[in-house]
Amino acid sequence: MMNLFKNSKALLTVLTLGSVATTASATQALTLKVEVENLSPLGGVALTPVWVGFHDGSFDSYNGGLSSQRGLEQIAEDGDATTISQDFLNNLTYIDDNGTPGDPSDDISGIFVSNQVGTRVDGSIGGSPIAPGTSVMNLFKITPDDSNRYFSYVSMVLPTSDYYVANGNPLAHSLTTLLTGEETSISFEIGLPGTVDDAGTEINDFDTSAGNGLFGIPGGQTGGNQGADENGVNTTVNDPFANFLNRPANFEIDFANLDFNDANLYPNGIARVTITRVSVPESSTTVGLIAIAALFFLGNSLRRRQHSN
Repeated sequence: MMNLFKNSKALLTVLTLGSVATTASATQALTLKVEVENLSPLGGVALTPVWVGFHDGSFDSYNGGLSSQRGLEQIAEDGDATTISQDFLNNLTYIDDNGTPGDPSDDISGIFVSNQVGTRVDGSIGGSPIAPGTSVMNLFKITPDDSNRYFSYVSMVLPTSDYYVANGNPLAHSLTTLLTGEETSISFEIGLPGTVDDAGTEINDFDTSAGNGLFGIPGGQTGGNQGADENGVNTTVNDPFANFLNRPANFEIDFANLDFNDANLYPNGIARVTITRVSVPESSTTVGLIAIAALFFLGNSLRRRQHSN
């Protein structure tokens, strides 16, 4: 009788462990690889390390016509993602939908607490300027549920004072098909002609712009936040360097490949982002089969002990 009791306790233990294991497998992290490839022509623009974030759709980095907030400004001027990362992980957002959902006409810019559910994940791709023809990547572990269903990115365009690429629509890049396993990889271009933005935070001036040394352009900033304040708003860049102060002589000829709005030079934009599913969370079915096998083994053991008694 004592042996039967002990085996019953063992059976209960297996049942409990099987339940715990099944629950754990359902929330196991999914690993995604994010790769950024600079598609610019030789002598074309570079990108600072690309900040990326995974969220539930509640993080909005900017709206055209509205002022840039601190994290976006820091990236657009200096390529520094410190502040946007802190704000992102603190579940903040830079745009508040102050009226009809989906209607940006009444949105306002500021620092707001979002309605994020679950835990956000973020990081950077690359450790130095991403030059034309080069690729960088990083791995991210996310929870395969609604909390990490959407993807956002921001990167400074070099050489500029405060130009950047980002998705103004927080729902633009859904990862649903990757989370469900329907697809193993998704890809999209960024910085297509006519989509690069000016943060409106710093006067466009080659004397204080970032990345000059990569292209042999005189001057340039030697530290963060050196340019004169513009106190403007986010606008789409039309003629990329027409209004820059202290332009080098013959700029349009010597640096023609920097014109990221030239569709002949940049037919596929500045860069391509590819997000790939590289690991599959363990299926709860597998755990269930293990538990069933254990129960079968213990059941046979109990029967043998009962027959022997």
